[in-house]
Amino acid sequence: MWIQMGAIALAAVAAAGCAHAKGGRGAGDVVYLDQGWGDEERRIFYRTSQGARLVPVGWFFALEREDSAERLAASDYVARYHFIEDPDAKNNPERLPVGFARDVDPATGEVYVGFTCGTCHTRQISYRGAKIRIDGGPAVIDVVAFTDAVFGALDRTLKTPEKLDRFARAVLKDRYGEDSTRALRAQMEKMLEGVRLQAFTGGAAGPHAAVAGFGRLDALGRAGNLLFGQLNPENLRAANAPVDYPHLWDAPTYDWVQWNGSILQPMGRNIGEALGVGTHTRLDPAPQGARVQLQSSIRVDNLHLIEQQVEKLRAPRWPEHLLGSIDRERASRGGHLYRMRCASCHDPGWTPPSEHGKRFRVATMSPLELIGTDPTHAVNFNERTADLGALGLGKMGMAQALELGTSAIRDMKYEEYGLSAAQRLVWDGYRPNRWRAPRAYKARELNGIWATAPYLHNGSVPSLYELLLPAERRSKRFYLGSAEFDPKHVGLQVKPFQGGFELVTDIPGNSNAGHEYRDGPLGNGVIGPALTEQERWDLVEYLKTL
Repeated sequence: MWIQMGAIALAAVAAAGCAHAKGGRGAGDVVYLDQGWGDEERRIFYRTSQGARLVPVGWFFALEREDSAERLAASDYVARYHFIEDPDAKNNPERLPVGFARDVDPATGEVYVGFTCGTCHTRQISYRGAKIRIDGGPAVIDVVAFTDAVFGALDRTLKTPEKLDRFARAVLKDRYGEDSTRALRAQMEKMLEGVRLQAFTGGAAGPHAAVAGFGRLDALGRAGNLLFGQLNPENLRAANAPVDYPHLWDAPTYDWVQWNGSILQPMGRNIGEALGVGTHTRLDPAPQGARVQLQSSIRVDNLHLIEQQVEKLRAPRWPEHLLGSIDRERASRGGHLYRMRCASCHDPGWTPPSEHGKRFRVATMSPLELIGTDPTHAVNFNERTADLGALGLGKMGMAQALELGTSAIRDMKYEEYGLSAAQRLVWDGYRPNRWRAPRAYKARELNGIWATAPYLHNGSVPSLYELLLPAERRSKRFYLGSAEFDPKHVGLQVKPFQGGFELVTDIPGNSNAGHEYRDGPLGNGVIGPALTEQERWDLVEYLKTL
């Protein structure tokens, strides 16, 4: 039973093209900031396959849009879903967007197109005509809508004889015929069997469920559905708690990662991410007491290679020549406020040396009853279970189930590669593969925070300035999808525009409450006393310097 993992948690869209000089102009007049990367690191991050397989590459270029005979790959899909164009003809002759890669199935020789880390973790912003690339920043893309469009078009092709005939002729070429078309149709139907699990998300989960929109994804929710839903339909849950794509700089140095601090090991984290972006993973029922049998297209060797690049990545510094000068006097006052009001959570320090002599940044976890932000994401993962009876196992928490699954994949691949114990330790990042499900959210250091709007774990606050306001004064509705930067409030433009996604904060999963500076007892969302207007602007100015 193959589980076709459509795109879920796509990790990381970094910069397309090449950096030519520190802060200089690159291909397509894109400005690349000095983040410790050069051409080679970007090439690996954008184009190295994790084993993700969205659809065969021939299908991708032959597929027509659901609502017309226009080829999907020849239409405005890049602009519509806000993928980043990559004009690098030498390394990208097919002009695929940043974060798209080829992967070859060694058993069949079939070439697939799929997502890389760079898909969800590369950001490009615009200001006064300048295009500024943020490597490792949260992408402003709508992955769910795009994958729905791809598989919706595939489904429509199956149901429309004229479309199917044109599709078969384009894919099969000189092999076109009645028998080959019938085999192609069967292959399409098999792929859609697993993909249909993706429909159990957003609006399909109910009229009031949170829809992801641009820059957000319920990766853990969708991964649980796609990995365990085919084992037992009772394992399906509404994926109704979308969160922002996290920024990647410093991620390898933390003890626990993800918004809910659920994953300890880098390799376990990356296998989980790869499961979410379209890998083929097969789970086979195992006799009682036997080891779970599985097959997976995940490229663990490439995950380690990508992790090595992310380890070099640095936070972007505010480009004053593009976004305006920083008011140093105001920033100095803001720095004093930061040390009084913010540093206890956001500058937590480092762990003691481990048995391997390694130290890691401490992920400060803020309990839900203290931070007061939307609880849906943390509570969903904390309360969710998976029935793995089909694998000879019982019911367990989702964190335990994903720990089991990612560990099995890791161990299988390590054995295939013949890694020594010492090599395995390095690839593991000197940490065991542990998953947990706290009812809390992580506070991380704020270096480069200016480049990561919108804010809070679910992207429900559009700017740093609004984040410092009491919740009652924050925007209740605003639009996601714009790449136009707002250097005053430090965020992205949120005015209505054609093709934008309206985020409504009174929907569960989208709440913009919590993390408030207002007078009253601490807790229930109050983290400090009210700020004056000058103090807010001073803090915003200081945060530009990090």
